[in-house]
Amino acid sequence: MKRLAIAFLALLLPSAAAPPRVLILGDSIYMQPSQQAANLLKGIVEIVRPNNPEAFNTTTALASLDELLGDGKWDLIHFNYGLGDLVHRAPGMKSFRVMPRKAGGIPATGPAEYEAKLTAIVERLKSTRAKLVWASTTPIRGGSNGLYEPGSEVAYNAIAAKVMAAHSIPVNDMHASVSAMLDKEKQAAPADPYSLGKNVSIHPPLVRAICLSLALPIPPGADTRPEPLGRR
Repeated sequence: MKRLAIAFLALLLPSAAAPPRVLILGDSIYMQPSQQAANLLKGIVEIVRPNNPEAFNTTTALASLDELLGDGKWDLIHFNYGLGDLVHRAPGMKSFRVMPRKAGGIPATGPAEYEAKLTAIVERLKSTRAKLVWASTTPIRGGSNGLYEPGSEVAYNAIAAKVMAAHSIPVNDMHASVSAMLDKEKQAAPADPYSLGKNVSIHPPLVRAICLSLALPIPPGADTRPEPLGRR
């Protein structure tokens, strides 16, 4: 009898709510910032970034979405695909192989295909009923390997902005945030594409977007600008 009474009381007492779950989708540039955001928001938000190296652009992400989403419920999905669509690849090959522009490489995904596949991704993500935040693609600078065309992200960000506006999805302007951090006097390198230096990370605007979307206080060490996420 005593055990039954204790069990009944346990049902009446409010249990500690599980922290909101956040899924971060994007290419490898989000690996380190996602981990840093998870450390900063530990115990407040559960942040997950799937370890799927194959899902690096809209084509591969669309094919892998069910695996990326998993079976759990997400409160927020922060997503971006762009750099993997803008890298140059060898034309006419079934398998994906990068190729410098000067050697005849072409963008992995053309503008019309990018818009169509990004729209399909958005429609699938909306079906989860999670809150969605799109992150604009970060700046592409000149590098020695010639796999990217500097500044090519601007046109694709405009395409993405149109898609997000059509679906009323707010935008985390990672392009503007990272642009403000760049050392524009230093040439980009494959190992340091943004020339930010070893002690600078792009995770603060990611943390800010998560906290604003979930109505949580922004912790010290993150971008504390008060303006809301933009709608493009």
